[in-house]
Amino acid sequence: MKKMKRKLVAFLMAGVMLAAAGCAGTPGQGSTPEATQAAAPTEIPTEAPTEAPETGIDEPLALDYAADFTVSKVFSKNMVLQRGEHIRVWGWADESENGKKVSGEFMGMFTEAEIKDGEWVLTFKKKLEANANEGNSLRIYTDTKEEVFEDVLVGDVYMVIGQSNCAYSMANHWSATDKNDAEKFGQKTIDKELPIRLHYNTLGAPTKLKRGTADVNRDVANKASWKKASSSSVGQFSALGYMFAGVYVRATGGSVPVGVIEIDGNGQPIGAFVPNEVAEQCGTDTWNEKKGYYVTTGVNANWGRYMYNEYMYPFERFAMAGVVWYQGESDFSTELTQKYVDTFTALMTYMRGTHNLVRKDFPVYFIEFPSIYQNTTGAAQWAFMDTGKIRARMGAIVTTLSNSYQIVSSDAWADKTYWNSLHPDCKYEQALRGANIALAVNGEGGMTMEKATGPVVESVEYGKDGKTAVVKFKNVGEGLKTTDGGDTVKGFLGVSNAASIRLENVTAKITGKDTVEITAGFDLQGVAYNAVAENYFGAEINLANSEGSPAGAFMLYK
Repeated sequence: MKKMKRKLVAFLMAGVMLAAAGCAGTPGQGSTPEATQAAAPTEIPTEAPTEAPETGIDEPLALDYAADFTVSKVFSKNMVLQRGEHIRVWGWADESENGKKVSGEFMGMFTEAEIKDGEWVLTFKKKLEANANEGNSLRIYTDTKEEVFEDVLVGDVYMVIGQSNCAYSMANHWSATDKNDAEKFGQKTIDKELPIRLHYNTLGAPTKLKRGTADVNRDVANKASWKKASSSSVGQFSALGYMFAGVYVRATGGSVPVGVIEIDGNGQPIGAFVPNEVAEQCGTDTWNEKKGYYVTTGVNANWGRYMYNEYMYPFERFAMAGVVWYQGESDFSTELTQKYVDTFTALMTYMRGTHNLVRKDFPVYFIEFPSIYQNTTGAAQWAFMDTGKIRARMGAIVTTLSNSYQIVSSDAWADKTYWNSLHPDCKYEQALRGANIALAVNGEGGMTMEKATGPVVESVEYGKDGKTAVVKFKNVGEGLKTTDGGDTVKGFLGVSNAASIRLENVTAKITGKDTVEITAGFDLQGVAYNAVAENYFGAEINLANSEGSPAGAFMLYK
């Protein structure tokens, strides 16, 4: 196993860049030990451009061919490459091959790259349209060696990242779903002809990397590769990820292939998912001299940053359509809830600086936690976490991270008798809503944002008396409404103490097409909606747009 080591050697520069992303902590909190070697951090753009200059070459280089090379295991047969991007393919060679070249061909394109410092990166100049036809091969070669990856599709690639609800498999889904239910992707209805490709990376497949350090796997190290969607490959794959892809592909009539890269770690807090640069700047972990690694905090927490360094880092230059995120349950404590939005914003800003050359500000879709109910019988008690406040606080992401979208789930789960509603089988409903939002973002499938999702907070303006506020929403369609048809909105709370996230009752009324007015009997330090773990749309909360789609949870401070 080849490994690389990275750390920040330019704390101040990284601090400036990540501060713009909302995370400006003190670097010393998570300082890397002096013995660790590192490279300079990747530059993180504060405003990602939507277009990049043409890149790559399409003429032969006047160099000798390398005698040998390897291609990153990120690439394999049956993969999906991102449409509309300058596709990059990379790998390595012995240092003795420096100054020599490697060639690449794909769908009529040709490019070459010089080997430098034992590494090469091919960049194809043309941006391709979606192509679901099998038979296209990616060929990487010299005059003495070639690697050919067959049946490569061109479409949209999504990284689906999270903890146990992301890892919740299709097998789990099938156990709770009619096996003949084609709409909800029942076990007997898997369509192997759909152009869906899957790449499975999970905490259950460990590598040889020393966890919790600044070390990174430069390549995929757990023998995972791209697979066609079949009954065997789908069973253990993320139900959210597979059904998100399935809904999207169906809506485009199979014309846009979808590839899903699943990266999940059961029970892992966000401190496990951030790269070294973000961990340092946001203070998500501390170095434990006795253990010899970084320790983060949260439910089931131990190692810091390792999910990124072990599983996500190898894909840093792989172009994609966006991220689908289902994580945060392990960060439900008050301290971690307060830090979550800034840390998440910094993480996504970092990723936008590494993956794409064209659409750097790719969309980010994050799951709103559905209702959760406490089962007090037997061993099932562990399954309850008070996720209401972290659910609401995560709703503020849309105000700090551009091109981010909340996958509202308040109407997805209402079974108070289910023993483990921390892991409810509402992944189809979440996948459907998420895919519809992605379709609306991409202008495909005839989907509009108002049909895809409900009202999402845009801003809060406070009155001079400090006891009133006006909340403005987007995605309202023809206007806000309640499920009972009245103007009084259920589910709003006022923040009377932001430091401890103390919430108290307020009065909320619809006062305009896109506004709700809040009135409190105390000085407001913030406003929250759907911040109680058990809240369910239509009962305890009732705000919707003209299409009847529920409003997203949020908590914004003054």
